[in-house]
Amino acid sequence: MSILVQVHSILRWVLLVLLIFSIVRSFIGWIKHRELREGDAMLWLFTMICTHTTLLVGLILLFFGRFGILSSGLPEGVVLMKDSFYRFYWVEHPTAMILATIAITLGRGQVKKQITDPLKYKRAFWFFLVALLIILAMIPWPGREIVGRGLSINFPNPCRGFISFS
Repeated sequence: MSILVQVHSILRWVLLVLLIFSIVRSFIGWIKHRELREGDAMLWLFTMICTHTTLLVGLILLFFGRFGILSSGLPEGVVLMKDSFYRFYWVEHPTAMILATIAITLGRGQVKKQITDPLKYKRAFWFFLVALLIILAMIPWPGREIVGRGLSINFPNPCRGFISFS
């Protein structure tokens, strides 16, 4: 499961970069009253795909991860809504990320609407911006009491214990 945590962490950074590019491109398209460009539509599609993939990996971790709902359950005597660790990882973080995924999907869906292109850009901008704010608020950043995690990505060493240089 630690590999899935690493994948989820890597996808987080990819998603943040794609989302920032989507916000910038949609803002420029809105302000400059551009016709919808194929590159912008593809960027929004990749942003949505990355979002859905990140959500899927996150849901697998939610249910089957180290502290997953189905794999570990609550420790004896812990009340879900009173324990900040479990409340964050089992309720707040997943709910917020599902809402962010919905916002990104709606933003990408503007491509298919029968409205003017500047309005597509404007709506996409607002959906993407709301999603980014939700995501930034609910990432377990380092320094957050109890739920904070590191920024680094630690790849497991497959040779540990098998190769010795002594």
